Amino acid sequence: MTTTFSTSQADALAIDVDREHGGLRLSMIAIFIGLWILVFAITNSLIPSAGFNIIAGLVAFVVAAVGGRLLEPILKERWPSGRVVQVDTDGVQLRFRGSTQEHVRSNEAVSALLWRFKIDRRSRVPKGWYVVACALEQDDRFLAVYTFASPDNMTALSKLAKFSDLMSDKATKNARQDSLRIAGEQRRLRLAEQHRWNDGAEMSYEEFTRYIERLNAQFPQWLP
Repeated sequence: MTTTFSTSQADALAIDVDREHGGLRLSMIAIFIGLWILVFAITNSLIPSAGFNIIAGLVAFVVAAVGGRLLEPILKERWPSGRVVQVDTDGVQLRFRGSTQEHVRSNEAVSALLWRFKIDRRSRVPKGWYVVACALEQDDRFLAVYTFASPDNMTALSKLAKFSDLMSDKATKNARQDSLRIAGEQRRLRLAEQHRWNDGAEMSYEEFTRYIERLNAQFPQWLP
């Protein structure tokens, strides 16, 4: 969800981030369990069975899964995380319920780090997709945002900016050419990745694309 803040910069871009925050995930688990228990109890009373009622269990599972899938987008719209990334002429801010967590100021030096790595096991997103990230570094502090991108989406993103591959420690040590340059770049990327893992703001692919486009348009000197 993208909104506009009522600031002195009328064209400020503000993006609600972390749509699948921790509270939402816990609620979805609780909703699934609650629906399963309720539907199981009803079905078990209608179709009695000796021992565990497998039919009631299967019906309860299907209803709980479908019900959770239908409720999740509604909760996402009505229960934001409270974190917002705002881009305006003063720079970029990460805000949480009105308080500024990070502020990258446009009138000071900024380094932008762009990286990606492939997901090698299935989790919330399919195996083979990418984690794609952008961190703005200023005074040894990082404002990191990221998204998940399919291979096709990754191709489209690569036309907007250059995303470096985050290499494993072993791959970095085995690098033959320009080893010092690669090692230095990878150290910075791994540090930025630590900040992304701990405090990074998750965006949808569309929101991340809009964010990179705004940085390109408003602060082209930042991006490599």
